[in-house]
Amino acid sequence: MPADAPPGGDAGPARRHGLSSEDFDTLAGGGGDTGVLSLLWEAERSHRLLLLDLFLDLLAKRPEALGPLPAADEAWQLLLRAEGHDRAAVEDLLLRPETGLWLAPVLRRLRGEADGAAPADVAPGTDAPASGIPLWADVGQFHALAAAAALRAGIDFTVVVPARHGTVELPSLGRAVLPGTYGRGGQPIWGCAQVTYGKGEVVVTLGGRTVRSGGRGPGVGWEAARTAVLPLSGTDAAVHLDDLGCQRIVPTPASLPPERLSGEEARRWTDLLHEAGPLLADADAQSARDVAVLLRSVEPLPAPAENERLSSATSGDGVGRLASGRPANALQLAAVLAHEIQHSKLAVLMHLYRLYDPDDASLFYVPWRDDPRPLRGVLQGVYAFTAVARFWQGRGRRPGIDEESAAAAHFEHALWRRQLLRVIRDVQQHPGLTHLGRRVIERLRETITAWELPGPARQPSRTMAEDAADHHAMRWRLHHVAPDPTVVRTLARTWPRRLAPLDTGEPQLRPDPDVPHLDTVTALYRLRLTDPGALEKAVGAPQAVTALVPDATGAELLQVLGDVEGALELSTAAVREGPGDTSSWACFALALRGQVLQSRPEVARAVYEAVRDRDGKAPDPVTFTAWLDGLAPMC
Repeated sequence: MPADAPPGGDAGPARRHGLSSEDFDTLAGGGGDTGVLSLLWEAERSHRLLLLDLFLDLLAKRPEALGPLPAADEAWQLLLRAEGHDRAAVEDLLLRPETGLWLAPVLRRLRGEADGAAPADVAPGTDAPASGIPLWADVGQFHALAAAAALRAGIDFTVVVPARHGTVELPSLGRAVLPGTYGRGGQPIWGCAQVTYGKGEVVVTLGGRTVRSGGRGPGVGWEAARTAVLPLSGTDAAVHLDDLGCQRIVPTPASLPPERLSGEEARRWTDLLHEAGPLLADADAQSARDVAVLLRSVEPLPAPAENERLSSATSGDGVGRLASGRPANALQLAAVLAHEIQHSKLAVLMHLYRLYDPDDASLFYVPWRDDPRPLRGVLQGVYAFTAVARFWQGRGRRPGIDEESAAAAHFEHALWRRQLLRVIRDVQQHPGLTHLGRRVIERLRETITAWELPGPARQPSRTMAEDAADHHAMRWRLHHVAPDPTVVRTLARTWPRRLAPLDTGEPQLRPDPDVPHLDTVTALYRLRLTDPGALEKAVGAPQAVTALVPDATGAELLQVLGDVEGALELSTAAVREGPGDTSSWACFALALRGQVLQSRPEVARAVYEAVRDRDGKAPDPVTFTAWLDGLAPMC
């Protein structure tokens, strides 16, 4: 369990792992040398073994959870035999992210049923979770883990393991694909397969069908695990390219086994990883060190379609793993590596120490998402995107980098620096943070503010970044923040007179479930920095704008191209015609720079629309904004 005790103190005999105050602060700020990172792995090892012990204890109380599979003790004894022959191989298997991605959720599931409550992933009236995995098959992954451990240790064995849709997975090694059409024609989706190893051969049998293989090499019906290499400053990090395993960050639908990457797609991933390693090491030595020590596996997701945003993810259950769509290039992958490995670092820190109150229900603005996020998500995001900002700062300073690439890197660094400091300002004193959580936020703030902003020669990149950050924040407020209705009514009655200054009351957070992508201006600025000709061709052609960036508008395009007057004209017309969409209001605010409009756009829009509804006609937006600012200080 995470500790409340501060680092460096006497945590008592029950706490085998802890960090010195200095090491905690180093990690809290996003850093850490190889020794500190190794301490994290040691802590994660103990965490993983504790979960395994809890799993076995629960299973001893609920042997029926294994259904048609043999008793757990059979798999446990096989695991112990394997450890006796090759302890390092077994420990490596237990510490793999895929083991954690199975163990933590199945433990939560067993705990829920053991407490007399239906597990959260079980749909009413069914005996399988919403993911489609029956409990016995989920729990029975322990038998497959034992089989993989024994195979890696090179000892003879026979064990019964779960099979799904005619496949049998041996974690970290590969899977057997048995002939037959499963789920149709009478073949069962779930079943029990026998795995035998002897004389250097693996035999997998299911329903009279058999696959034979050398275990790690090729064989008819056997698909071996893939490995890629990341060269990182003289160290080659071997990474499991996991396109076979069912223990995933992003589950496959209806519990179907993952579809294996084609040979060509696997080569693309391997090449990208090989190219991304040196790029990461050149730009960000810290992230390269983190990846070298912590990264174990990559879970490929479908490549994004044209103009779709790249998605990536990690899980605190699977420390050392990342899931990502295939990036467009190695530089984008290097940034993903810097981002996602930082999540793993903080996940281990959260396993060691309590950083926030898990019962706190507060929601916050974060620029990396379009929806409000809980405190845990804020902590994880600030920590991870600090590494992203650091990566782009290093990239922009790289000797010999061309002007276009340097401008793009400085934009990214300035963007994330501004956005991170905005989030830190909002959350740093929140009561839902523990003392140590506030310490993490403070160390991150110190790290970020210590970075130098781009000099005068880079002012255009900085200005673009400020516009992009402010546009996203304003649109977010327009979607998710409702102004005080009393203030809106009072201001609407006041228009166009000038009375005593009024405050904005107490705005309420009301999450909009249909919020669209809000980073359209950011995406357009990125295009301006990499392909300005494409933007210029789209001027005056709405369909061409949305073909470049879905949901982008003509006013946003003109703002990004520096035509402020044109952007103001288009956004003013859109606001006047109403009801103004969030993009029009945010773009209008960028062009006009009104005080209230930028800081409380939801108030400005609500009052404007109330006046229009009352008078039957819309006021001139520019005159209205000047009037509203005349009532300041309001915010």
